[in-house]
Amino acid sequence: MYANHDCKIEARLRSETIFSSGEKERNLVQSKVLTDRYGFVYFHAKSLKGQLKRQAFWLLKQYQQIDKKGERAKSFFKSIVVLFGINKEEIDLFAKGLCAQGDPDFLKVYCRQQPGILRFGHLELDERIRSRFIALQAEDEDEGYYRITPHDLIESQTHIRTGIQLENGSAKEGMLTTYHTVKQGLVFYSSITMEPYAYDADYLKRINQQDLSNLLADLQRIVSSFRRIGAGIHRGRGEVTARLLVDGKDADFCKVSCKEGEQHAIV
Repeated sequence: MYANHDCKIEARLRSETIFSSGEKERNLVQSKVLTDRYGFVYFHAKSLKGQLKRQAFWLLKQYQQIDKKGERAKSFFKSIVVLFGINKEEIDLFAKGLCAQGDPDFLKVYCRQQPGILRFGHLELDERIRSRFIALQAEDEDEGYYRITPHDLIESQTHIRTGIQLENGSAKEGMLTTYHTVKQGLVFYSSITMEPYAYDADYLKRINQQDLSNLLADLQRIVSSFRRIGAGIHRGRGEVTARLLVDGKDADFCKVSCKEGEQHAIV
């Protein structure tokens, strides 16, 4: 993310969570968990980015409610645009009130479609765990016998749950569905990097150190406030505690309060 530092998002599952692949597994489940070829569960980088961006816009609404002058909300909106990018629909939904203040530079730079500078890796188990079992499978492949198969790994990380299929808001008679949930307590990591340039009017500009510090502080606020991930979050699934790590330690770009093992950014 910045020179010579390893930056990650850590997500600890506080409840069973659904990382759906959108696929069925014959004779096992109708909604299979997302896994790699080795049997490790993961959450796709694109989905992680989308859910963090949704959290960022939720935080923006909180700033708009508590900051009547609108300066903090405007600053935070700028961070969202630079970090995650923005599309026309999001501009229509979130930028109208901020653009109404009539700042021509703000309108020109931040109220137009553009990509963000953040790049996410998949949310995966610790690389040391993955490397150990991948090496084990490679040894077993040479021997022609697997001590721990990909299916064994999937079983160790998941439960199979049963639900009711709905049609037009009502339960379909005699129709049950089975799906994987990822076990509570597992910890996942996503490596993140930043492009060194961001849009400024009609050209790309290198991000200076002060702007970078402000962006990282807002990113930490977004990550620390992130509380739900995956599918089924309105049915008690996907509770998560997340934090931003730099070189394996808690980031300190903004102030956070800790309560019962959770981080809460001080806005």
